[in-house]
Amino acid sequence: MSDAENLDRLEALFEALRAARPRPEKLAAWLSASTLLTREEPAEVLAKTVGETYAQLRAELGWRSPTGVLRWLYAAMLIQSDVPVERFLAARAAVRGGASGYKRMSLHAGGARAALMLCIGSKDDTPVERFFEMRDALAPPWWRANAAVTDTYAAIHAARGDDPSEVLARRTAAEEVFHSHPRARGHRRDGAKLCALLGVDPREALARFKALDAARQTHKPLRRYAFRQSYLLWAVQGLTVEDALAIDRVREALPRSVSSTGGARTALAHLVHTAGRNGAQDGALSAMDAVIAAQTAMMVSVIAATSVVTTTSASSNGSST
Repeated sequence: MSDAENLDRLEALFEALRAARPRPEKLAAWLSASTLLTREEPAEVLAKTVGETYAQLRAELGWRSPTGVLRWLYAAMLIQSDVPVERFLAARAAVRGGASGYKRMSLHAGGARAALMLCIGSKDDTPVERFFEMRDALAPPWWRANAAVTDTYAAIHAARGDDPSEVLARRTAAEEVFHSHPRARGHRRDGAKLCALLGVDPREALARFKALDAARQTHKPLRRYAFRQSYLLWAVQGLTVEDALAIDRVREALPRSVSSTGGARTALAHLVHTAGRNGAQDGALSAMDAVIAAQTAMMVSVIAATSVVTTTSASSNGSST
């Protein structure tokens, strides 16, 4: 579908999700809608199914992860990939049960992220042992540890049956290529992870990155901070200057109710533009993009809220003395 058609479908799904009960908050509804763009069922049917899946997750997990926006997003992803809730819960329990022998890094979200990616990436089985082997091989030094990122990538690689040594070799080669460019250097590790995941030639990705970076001089919208932070990842996904300009148009066309907090507006525009596009968005990669966008937006919201509370408290204390 075209971007315009995807936008119409996105808004229909958003409205259906918000009209259903239980009702997700706006960010959850927008991101959940973006993951369902390629489904053909009527929006109302999908909204009802997502609500039922969310209710199942809430009943089984209670206060345990995933919670909040992410629980709605997980529900939508399970529907999108035809993964039964029971399989996800069993995978989560298996991941938690298998963690005792691997002490290098605690699981993210109680194993929920790994379980989701394992279920989406592998239709036939849930390769928990292979996940832990991959996770142990890919774990960075403690000062760069990020369980959310490590679990996500390790699970997708494990679901695909990749060899840990080959993944590490591809990452190292890609990092060397990206390190050679001063503007790509700061994002070299993230770019290398995605290169290894997608099997992309880093030299071709760097060429696309250079074109995107150069386009900032002639296209003002491409100077946005959220865009610049994403250029290397977009380049690895095969996106061009024309794609970036299209993403900006989608971003501007999104309703005002889509927050720009944490780059959520740009992330949603990217998901809309690439929905159903082979290579850039399929299966686990689409899920990864959406869940990281949601997590980032929530983190920024929490930090902002904490800052406001701290500042208000400090002001109140200062005025009373």
